[in-house]
Amino acid sequence: MAAEKVQPILEVKALSKDFVAGNVLTRRTVKAVQDATFNLYAGHVTALVGESGSGKSTIVRMIARLYQPTGGQILFKGQDVAHDRTRGRLLKYRSQVQMIFQDPFSSLNPVHRVRHNLERPLIIHKRIKRRQDMREQVHSLLRRVSLTPVEEFADKYPHQLSGGQRQRVAIARALAVEPLVILADEPVSMLDVSIRLGILNLMAQLRNEQNIAFLYVTHDIASARYFANEILVMYAGHIVEGGASEELIQNPQHPYTQLLLSAVPDPARGLRTAEVEVVGEIPSLAEVGLGCPFAARCAHVMDKCRKAMPPRTQLSETRWTRCYLYE
Repeated sequence: MAAEKVQPILEVKALSKDFVAGNVLTRRTVKAVQDATFNLYAGHVTALVGESGSGKSTIVRMIARLYQPTGGQILFKGQDVAHDRTRGRLLKYRSQVQMIFQDPFSSLNPVHRVRHNLERPLIIHKRIKRRQDMREQVHSLLRRVSLTPVEEFADKYPHQLSGGQRQRVAIARALAVEPLVILADEPVSMLDVSIRLGILNLMAQLRNEQNIAFLYVTHDIASARYFANEILVMYAGHIVEGGASEELIQNPQHPYTQLLLSAVPDPARGLRTAEVEVVGEIPSLAEVGLGCPFAARCAHVMDKCRKAMPPRTQLSETRWTRCYLYE
C-alpha cells in the first residue's frame, strides 16, 4: 500500500510554458502548458495521461529543470525552485528529483559499459566517499533492479542489452543518488508488451520500499490504472480532470476523459473501440484560444466554452474537473 498522503514533497502551481515558433515574419507563440497545478506525495504515484503533443513531457522537463518555465511555481519541500539557476542548489535539486527517459538506449552512453553509466551519478553527486566502494555500490544498484549476475551486466555495453534490461539500468542510474522524486516519462512505451509489466512492477516495488514519489507520464490509460494512485488527464496544454485512479476510470466526467476511455478495448462491450462521438481533429497548440481546448470536438459544447477556460470544479474530496457541465 502507498503511504498516506500528508504533506506534498513537490507542488506544481499554475505552471506554464510558451515556445516561440516560426521566423521573423511568421513568429507565433505556442502555449505548450497552461496553468498546470498538482502535488506529488512520498510513496504515491501520480499519472499524467493524454495524447501525444498534449504537453505532458514539457511538464516533466520543467520539473526536472531541463526547461525554464514561463510562469508558475515548482515548490520542492516548500521552496520555489522554478527559476533558481544557482549551480550548487540546482545540482542538489537534481540529485533528489531524478528522471527516467522514454528511450533507454539514447539515455545511456553507448560507448561506455553499464558500470560507467552507473558510476557517473555517484561521482557527480559525490555519493561515494572511497573509490574502492564504487564496485560494490554499482553491483548493489544492479541487484536492486534484478540484473544478475551483476558482474556480467556491469561489463556489458548498452547495445548488448534488451530494451527492458536497458530501462532497468536507467532506473538503477536514477536510484544511484537516492532520489525522493522520480519523473518517469513514458518509461515503458518503447518496450515490448511482454516486458512492460515487469518494469511497472519494479517501479511499484521501489515506490513501496523506498517511499519514492512518482510522476508517471503515459498515453496508456490502462497502465496508469494499474500503476498509479491518482490520474491527471491532459489535453492540448491543459489538465482537464483529476482524481483517484479507479474512481476516475469507473466514472469519467470530462468529455475528453470519456473519449479516451471509449478507445480502450473492453471485452464487456464486444471490443468496440468508440462509444463517444468524436468531432474534428486534435488542435495545434499554436491555435488553442482562450476557451476550452476540447470545445471544437465536444458534443456538449456551449457558447461560453469557446470564450473562457472553465474553472476547476471540485466534484468530491478526491475528484475535480474543468468543464462547464459541472459548474
